[in-house]
Amino acid sequence: MGRSGAASCGITQDIDNLHQDSGIARERVIELHGNTSFAKCLDCNSRFELEEIRQQFESCQRERAPRCSKCNGFVKTATISFGQPMPDTEMKLAETASLDSDLFIAIGSSLKVFPAAGFPILAKRNGAKLIIINREATELDSIADLVLNADITASLSGLMDS
Repeated sequence: MGRSGAASCGITQDIDNLHQDSGIARERVIELHGNTSFAKCLDCNSRFELEEIRQQFESCQRERAPRCSKCNGFVKTATISFGQPMPDTEMKLAETASLDSDLFIAIGSSLKVFPAAGFPILAKRNGAKLIIINREATELDSIADLVLNADITASLSGLMDS
């Protein structure tokens, strides 16, 4: 629960639309590693649907990267590839959400991949309670207020029935 009295957001490294497909509103999901369900221009960040990009690619006489119709920049899936910097906007949103949280729940994460693994630490240091639900132990278990090393589906299924 956020200080406002309601769950504020979900911070995720998933790129598969999992959270939105589960019913969480798109604007409440902070995707640190982007999303594979659409494409973006690397220069102007314009969004493109994958079907549009596929058609553009297939219509070319020779293989070449799709180009943005607005700025002529290169277009690729809206994910963070190796070597690309983490997205500034999403990182700032995740930092703010972590600092504002009263309760931070890390679910299904090894908590080894930084900078995302730093958000539970930031929340805890700022006074939030930390709950970790993961099948295996994590390096952050020692600072957590509650650790459930169990199957995630089984652990959360009771909440879904409520």
